[in-house]
Amino acid sequence: MRVFLTGATGFIGSAIVPELIKAGHQVLGLTRSDAGARSLIAAGAEVHRGSLEDPQSLRRGAAQADGVIHCAFDHSAFGANDFSKFLEVCEKDRRSIESLGDALRGSDRPLVITSGTGMGSAVPGQPATEDHFDPNHPNPRTLSEVAGTAVLERGVNVSVVRLPQVHNTVNQGLITYAVQVARTLARDSIAGRRRMSSMLLVSTGLRWRSAKRAAGTTRSPKREYRCGRSPKSLAEA
Repeated sequence: MRVFLTGATGFIGSAIVPELIKAGHQVLGLTRSDAGARSLIAAGAEVHRGSLEDPQSLRRGAAQADGVIHCAFDHSAFGANDFSKFLEVCEKDRRSIESLGDALRGSDRPLVITSGTGMGSAVPGQPATEDHFDPNHPNPRTLSEVAGTAVLERGVNVSVVRLPQVHNTVNQGLITYAVQVARTLARDSIAGRRRMSSMLLVSTGLRWRSAKRAAGTTRSPKREYRCGRSPKSLAEA
């Protein structure tokens, strides 16, 4: 397959690229910068210039592929700890998914999108499940799955991978601050010690398996999630 990968130079996408190539597939990676283009070429991928702010570039990339994995997400709200922008970046993700869906409409080419495990929580404090989704959930991240449902209804083959906190041995993602607190206090500062993080390569494998499973099928969105190491184990690392 020729796979159009958004977020190809990002935290998760850069791990997916070699996995796809190792499996014998071609990767068309989205990037906006010269540095990103050099990184993709070095990894053995093709370069597609564009950005989430340019819907037409997303449509052009998807139109050239046998399937799409959408990893890109604007994390500016998190990097600056300015969560007032969270709704704005979630709206951007919704528009991006709809643009990708427009290019795939009328075909069986798979579109794999991402969301968060919290979208599967029916009752606060209870485990999330993959068969639950509340479009009225107060978390703006619901917009990604709302968009996925909308393009599904237009005949696009959509799968959803719900990700918890994603980390590797260097970067703990959004839970980095909590890890710092845990280390400072020398205890697990996460109430209930819930397992909220997943290994980076686990999420990489999930996305790729979802894409392979979705290829050539038309069905309701498949939602998956996994949890990995606990915040306590990260703090003690």
